[in-house]
Order: sequence, then structure tokens, then C-alpha cells
Amino acid sequence: MKLKFESGKFATPSLEDVKKALLSGLKENYEQVNIEVVECPNLKDWGCPSEGISGNEKIIDVGGEPYMHDKKFIGTEFDYEEIAKNIGSEKSYALGAGSGAMSCLQGHCGELVINENFITSESKSVIARVGKNKECIVSKYTEKKHGGLSNIYYSDGKKGKVIQIKIKKRIGKQGSLSQAMRNSLKTHLPVKGNSHVALAGVIRILNGKIKSHVQPDYDDIKIDYYDPIQMKCVKDFLQFYEPVGPELQCYSVLWTGDPTGGNLNLRESGEHTHFHSYKHLKDAGHYHFDVTPEEINYIGYFNIPKEVHRVNNIYKELSQKK
Repeated sequence: MKLKFESGKFATPSLEDVKKALLSGLKENYEQVNIEVVECPNLKDWGCPSEGISGNEKIIDVGGEPYMHDKKFIGTEFDYEEIAKNIGSEKSYALGAGSGAMSCLQGHCGELVINENFITSESKSVIARVGKNKECIVSKYTEKKHGGLSNIYYSDGKKGKVIQIKIKKRIGKQGSLSQAMRNSLKTHLPVKGNSHVALAGVIRILNGKIKSHVQPDYDDIKIDYYDPIQMKCVKDFLQFYEPVGPELQCYSVLWTGDPTGGNLNLRESGEHTHFHSYKHLKDAGHYHFDVTPEEINYIGYFNIPKEVHRVNNIYKELSQKK
């Protein structure tokens, strides 16, 4: 796959301003909210292959749904270490969410939880896939390839100032923490024009349970679920799991909008969060939202990416061919 790059720059408000916006917004959705700017703890204590998430902060948005679901493109893969080299992040800590590379999974599909140190060559990534009995199968994943889409945060992996979030008990309707954070930023950190903001980091779900999904293998999907005209999935085809947890660790990338005004065709949801259990190799996948609002308890650490690199914008490419 020949790599094609575009980019945009995010607004970079202070950590204090982001803290205030998150505090104001999240209080509308959760009963107990504590947001502070702190020195990042050693994330190796959380099983990460790097101490921190600071330095040369940037995110990538790779590919898109056509690469995953249009029969003409299924099997498309990207090397996210090679991408890192192309955007000046060759020596970096990479975290985030992507699809598994089928060539590395004996033809299976999967949800890739990216947790990779390109400085030390230490991999803590895992893959979740659907078994024969629709069970979730989790295993370690040391390849540097992902499938047709991903959202990854790269940093130098250094310790530094970060935003710490501590949240308990949901009282609002928004069950997704990452979407609640996006809404808080959009409402309380007013975006002027295209001066959008991004956040990325690591979250632990200490208590409570969530809904998640894992993509099943294509041979096991018996419905026609993808519309090539709209370039999106229009019917449910995923394998959902509920309830999952507690004791989960999430890797989240989110942004309030496209800093180029739409030219990059960034992921429509504005966020991408994958998780694994930090206690065992049984639970992992794509995080949707909590299903136990009374019990939910999060702690997390976030930093502010300065730029986004769009890799192989398949939406633009297909639109130009119409």
C-alpha cells in the first residue's frame, strides 16, 4: 500500500484551560468529577511500555470504512511503524485503536489495542477476535501492521504535565466517557472556526462495566451491511459484548472536529477507544459506553496532540472517481 499523507494543526490551549472545560462539562454527566493538571505517573506501573505520553505529540487517522468493508479493498493493511517514520515519530510511544491485520491473524478479523514503544521495541499490544462460539478471544500482538483503519497517538513517551481525570457515577445520558469529553470541550472550550482540539491518553475502568464490540470474520457475516455509495456501514454486523469489566484499561484518541474544515475526512465519531483487561487476557475490544452508571469509576491521563496526519484518505479518493 503506497502511503499518502495530508495534515492539519490543532489548537493547543493550555492544560489548565482544557482542565476547566472538562470539569465544567463532565459535572453535567457524572456525580463525582475531579480534574487536575499533574505530573504524569510512571505508566509502566500500568503495564504500558513507556513512562509517559509527552513530547512531539500528534495523532494519525488512517484509511477508513471502505478499506474494511468494500469488497474491492478488504485485506488492505498499513504498517504503523513505517507511518511513524514518515511523520517524524520514528522514536515514539504509540497508543490507540485499529483493526487487526488479517495477514497476521491467519485470515481472521480483530480489534487491535495498540500499546507499542518504537524506542525500546517493546510491545504490549493485544488483539481481540471472535471465536467459533462467538466468544471473545484475546491474545498478544507483536506485529507492526494494522488493517484498513486506525487512530493512533504518538509521543516521545516522556513524563510531563498531563490532565488527570477521576470520575465516579454517571448521572447523565451520555454513556461514553470519550464522547462526554468531546462534548465538554466543544461546549466549554469554544471552538472558533476550525481551531479544533484533540486529546489522547490512557484510562482505567476501576469499577463498573461497559458495552463493547469485536468485528467477526467476514465469512461469519451473513447480511449485506455496507453501502458503497454512502461509503459506510448501514446495518449492525458486529459482535457485541455486555457487560464487560471491571478492571479494564482503555487507549483513547478524540478530537472535536477537523482542523482543515473537512478536507481530511476524519473518523466520523470524532473518537476511537480500544481496551483490554489489566488483570487477564480475556477481555478486550472496542469501547462503546458504560452499562452500570451507578458503579462506573474511571481514572485516566491525557495530553494534547498538536497535529493530525491523515494517511490514505480513501473517502476523498473514491469521491474523486465518481
